[in-house]
Amino acid sequence: MKKRLATSMAALLSAQVSAEPALNYAELFSHPSQTLNETRHYSVHLPRSYQQSPNKHYPVLYLLDGENRMLQVSGIANSFQGGLSAEVPELIIVGIHNTDRMRDYTPTHYEKLPSGEDVAWYKNTGGGKQFLNYLTTELMPVIDHDYRTTNPNLLVGHSLGGLISLDALSQHETYFQGVISIDPSLWFDYPNYYKTLKSKLNKPFTTPAALYLAIANNPFTPGLGRDNFHRDNLKRFSQDVAPSANSQLQFKSEYYPQQDHHTVYHLAVYQGLKWLFDGYALDSAPEKLQLESIKENYQRLNQRFNSQLKPDASALDSLAKKGERWPLMQISPKEIQRIKAYFYPSSEQQ
Repeated sequence: MKKRLATSMAALLSAQVSAEPALNYAELFSHPSQTLNETRHYSVHLPRSYQQSPNKHYPVLYLLDGENRMLQVSGIANSFQGGLSAEVPELIIVGIHNTDRMRDYTPTHYEKLPSGEDVAWYKNTGGGKQFLNYLTTELMPVIDHDYRTTNPNLLVGHSLGGLISLDALSQHETYFQGVISIDPSLWFDYPNYYKTLKSKLNKPFTTPAALYLAIANNPFTPGLGRDNFHRDNLKRFSQDVAPSANSQLQFKSEYYPQQDHHTVYHLAVYQGLKWLFDGYALDSAPEKLQLESIKENYQRLNQRFNSQLKPDASALDSLAKKGERWPLMQISPKEIQRIKAYFYPSSEQQ
């Protein structure tokens, strides 16, 4: 009897379930690359407000290893949107899918491990310049044409992806205003490329750029086995990169002693985005939620990125409503209206 009852209940519940459209976090595209002479795939994650805010433009995060990292990074980016005020602006995330990672993510042609051993799978290295050319002259124009984009453009890469991210920044171009390089493979072509990169990054930047370097406590180095060369080399590099006073490069390195080469990724993206967008969040403390303080924060933030970021209008409206509803929070609706009037003088909703 009990078995028949359970079966009947299951059938009843099943009859009440209806299929809904699949939940998608990104859309996959492909296009031919003349630079690389192959078909490339990329995926795009749009912010939640994208369709509801037709006048709003969004910064873009270009994500290397996008076929593996899109779900993780889009989740991190969306996690910043909670609370009284977002800590990071909503981002369009473009995941770049790999075809030949060793070719695309190595800036020079080099066929040896740090041990001096020749390796057959390194024979195709050195395609980084062509890959970055594809990224900046073929893919980025497509994204700027198809979506509502604005500065900053960010580049996030890990391991060899972190290496080519550093190389992209070192070109002193204006394509990327922010880079998160996660435990980059600076053992590759050492010491030749190390010296080149150090020299380029220490050359004064004439346009704004920001670099966040994450270093893991990685006990392994390719070709050397259990050896701290990879970790210690990055620590030394973080000291060797010293932007001059007249350089517009802002640089921060962070060592994660509890994380290895793989586990560091999530924390590095989270902390890197927080540092890059420091000043974006609206502090609800009465002495800080003042027009002059917010203006100063955003002026500094926009100088960092050569951007025109401003507080989200809906976030300001939400704070004002909370201040009206709960006076004990000491959030001044009048001051928030002053802030909104300054950043949105014609009351356009961004």
